[in-house]
Order: sequence, then structure tokens, then C-alpha cells
Amino acid sequence: MSEAERNVSRDASILVVGNVLATIADIITPIAILRLTGKAEVASLSGLLLIYNTMALLLLAGFHQSVMFFLPGRPIEERAAVARKVVRLLIGLGVVGAGVLVVLGTYATPLIASLDLFEDAPTDLSPLMFLLLFPLGDLPARILPNLAVVERRPRTAASYGVFRSLTVSVSTLVPIALGYSPSVVAMSMSAVALAQLVFVAVVMRQCYADVPRVTSPVTTTELVRFGLPLGATDMVASLNNRFDQLLVLTSFPAHTYAVYRAGAYQIPVVTRIPYLVATALAPSLVEAFREGRARDAIDAWKGSIGKVSLLVVPVTLVFFVGAEAFIELLGGPEYLDAVPVFRWYTLLSMLRVAAFGTVIVAAGQPKFVLRAALQSFSFNALLSVPLLIMVGFVGPAIGTALAFLPMAVVYTRYISQASGIPLRDVFPLGVYLRIVAVASVGAAAAWAFALATDFGPWLELLGVAGIVLGCFSALGTVTGTVSAEDWAFATAKFRRKRS
Repeated sequence: MSEAERNVSRDASILVVGNVLATIADIITPIAILRLTGKAEVASLSGLLLIYNTMALLLLAGFHQSVMFFLPGRPIEERAAVARKVVRLLIGLGVVGAGVLVVLGTYATPLIASLDLFEDAPTDLSPLMFLLLFPLGDLPARILPNLAVVERRPRTAASYGVFRSLTVSVSTLVPIALGYSPSVVAMSMSAVALAQLVFVAVVMRQCYADVPRVTSPVTTTELVRFGLPLGATDMVASLNNRFDQLLVLTSFPAHTYAVYRAGAYQIPVVTRIPYLVATALAPSLVEAFREGRARDAIDAWKGSIGKVSLLVVPVTLVFFVGAEAFIELLGGPEYLDAVPVFRWYTLLSMLRVAAFGTVIVAAGQPKFVLRAALQSFSFNALLSVPLLIMVGFVGPAIGTALAFLPMAVVYTRYISQASGIPLRDVFPLGVYLRIVAVASVGAAAAWAFALATDFGPWLELLGVAGIVLGCFSALGTVTGTVSAEDWAFATAKFRRKRS
């Protein structure tokens, strides 16, 4: 392993560990919401976060990602100037976001009710107007993970993930525990904006405190020209990732949306790993493409997919097999109707082992990402809307999962075009399928265990996890799917602590 590869592996592992710590709060929060509130409040809080996160990606306009392209390889004075310019732009967009939230909070729920699609009450989205301060801190802070990685400060990126997760979770859980309404939760989250702005200021000072101020070598026009395709891509990708939830939110009453949202739960940590690894890998990919080493960039990306799959595939199969136990633990027996939705989401997570767009952007072709995102959204809409009509509220989850397959083909084709590498050499399909085949043996054994026993949700989920992961570890080692180098890397921190 080269020095550059060791640096990427180190950065990725730091980001993953930080994400694990941050996710502890992310695990507790949805469970508390489901356990401490009724379905109407669950729907309102879930709808609030759904609408806000969708709006945030629309407003970011790709600026938070542009630092990954414009900063690597420049002198620190120029990096500082570009970073400051991007932060100012994001603060301005946060002001716009505040106005949008007030409008949505005022008119969204009456508009849904006026459609008269169902007899029961729709999801109450009025708390959005009390969230107006949140984008003022949240949008500028979106630059921090990418900026910290570019400046070789992965611990800063990990620390921000922990900070954001804890502050948002506490601002949500404390009002809920005290019996307050979703509107008070929104006010509490708005207070977090000040803390996020302070964090941004501290990180900028740590990176550039003694750096002379110079004129940014990148103009606002250049940032917009580069960022708009990324922003449009984020907009389409955001709609694509949340299209199923938006369909259910606007097509069913609040209690049905609450059940669907419980099923649409993202497995903690695992779903973020491909993107965290891609974030750590991005600066080296940019440099490799700039130096004409496209083959090296693609090989590095392919290698990361194989390593990510070793973790993502078996862990997602644990939750696929133990779906009933997990949903019962998450929300109680009244949410068991969410199990089919959760299983389709788990299959989708098992497929998401790569961040395709990172490679295309690193190759300097963000327009390809937009085209791929538009086509992906088309696949999703063409599948999810008919399935909603034919199957009911589970239909959008099925459509979202099935749409990923043609989406992956489209992205792989654009990576081939952007890099000049033949299509057959872009994605390590054989490696991925081998890992799935090895992991499926343990999943089959765990399924038989779950059907044959009735130990309660805790013991069932632990038993399923032990069988799936144990079988994968043993069979993967015997077949060479998990190499000695993989085990050495996975246990390195433990061995260092003991020594």
C-alpha cells in the first residue's frame, strides 16, 4: 500500500469512526420520537425534516462541494480566499431559506388539505415557519466536512459530524421528553443555528488564522458555473431520494405517513460509509485526473468499493432478515406494517456501495452527474407512481429500490465517458457479486433461525446478527473474499491499543 493510499485509508477510517459516534444520537432520536409521541407528531416531525433537507439541497447549489474541486493543489492563501467566499455565499442562501420556510409553514398544509385526497387529517407542516433560523447556520456548515478533508483535517470533519448530530438530537429530544409540540422542537432546532455558525468560525480560524488575505482566484461566476450543475444535480438527487416519502406524505393521512417513515429508516452508519470513503478519496482522485492518471483514479475507486462492500453487504443483510424484530424494537408492535417498506429500503442500502458522482466530479465533468441524476429520477417516478396506485403505500419503496439498478448502469456509463476508461472496467461487479453470494449463505441460515424460534425481538436480532456476520467472516476468510490485509486493517486500532 502506497503512502497516498495509507493516507486515504486513515482519513476514511477517522471519518467512519466519527460517523459512528455521531450516529449514536441518530439512533436514539427516531426511537424516542416513535416511542414518546403519537403518530400525528411523528408525521409532523418527519415531514418537517423531509421538507427542510429537500429545500436545503435545493439552495446549496453545489457550492459546498465546489471546494473539493477548486482547493486541492492551490497555495494556502488562495484556498483560504476561496473558502471564505463560499462561506459568505452559503450564509446568503441561508437567508433565502429562512423566507422559504416561513412560506411553506404557512401554506403547505392547507394546500394538501385542499386536494381532498383522504378523509383523515394530513400531516401538519406548520412548524416549518419556526425553523427559519436553522438554515442560517446549517447551510454554511455544510462546507466543513469537505473543507476539513481538503486541508487534511479528517478529525475536524468527524468532530463536526458528532457536534451536529448531538446538538440537533438534543434540541429535538429535550422538548419531546418535556411534552412540547413539534413547533417547539422547531424553535429549539433554530437555536442550534448559532452554535453551527460558531463552529464554522472556529474551523475557518484553525485552518486559515495566520494566512494573509488575498483576492480569491476563483470568481463568484466561476463558482456558480461549476456549482450550478452540482446544485441542480443535488436538487434532482434530493427529489429522487425523497420522492417516495413525498408521494406518501401528500397521498396518505398523517398516521399512514408515520408508519411509512418508520419503515424508511436508514440503517445507522452503514448507509453513510460509501460517501464518507468517497469524501476521503476525492482529493486524490482530483489530482490523479489532473495529472492524466485516469486509470489510477478508477482503480482506486474500484478498490474502495470492494472494501466498502465487505462491511455494507453483510450488515444490511442482518437488518433484512431481522426486519420484524428491528421495527418492533424501533417503534413497537403498532409499527409492524412498516416491515415491507424497511425490507425494500434495506435492499436499496445493500446496493449502495459506491458514490458514483464523486468520480465524475473529480474528472471535471459535473454536467454528466446532472444528466445521470435526471435519468435516475425518471426511472424512480416511472416505477413509484404506478406502484403506489397498484400496491398501495409500499409501492414507492419498491419503485425506489428497483430504480437503483438502471441508475447504476447510467452512472457507470457516464464515469466511462468522463474518464475514458472502457465501461467493462469501471465497476467491480464480479467482486461485489462474490461478496453478496458469500454473505447470502449466512443470511439463509439466519432466516431459518428466525422462522424456527420465538425469543423476542432483542434475542432474535442478536441471533440473526451473530449467524450472518459469523458465517460471512468464516466463509469469507476461507474463500479469500476477506483477505489477511482486510483483517489486519480492521483490527489495527485494537492491536495498537493493546500494545
